[in-house]
Amino acid sequence: MSDERIAELQNFKTKDFTDCPVQTPEQLQEFKPKYPDARLYKPIKKTVQIRIDADVLEWLKQSGSGYQTRANSILRQAMLHSG
Repeated sequence: MSDERIAELQNFKTKDFTDCPVQTPEQLQEFKPKYPDARLYKPIKKTVQIRIDADVLEWLKQSGSGYQTRANSILRQAMLHSG
């Protein structure tokens, strides 16, 4: 890290944040990250074509729009739990 960056970070501690609202513990409890796994900031999406069984597709679609997002979430959970 450069000396300039270190000095910038040290000066950051002395900034005035009085105009920033303080979050109460209740407000912090209501915070929900955009992504369920906070380590995943903004995953890159790729367009793919896959073949899946018709009944699986219908099951995904029965909850309405967003079936591709649900499929991705299911696949992500399987990936994370596969070790």
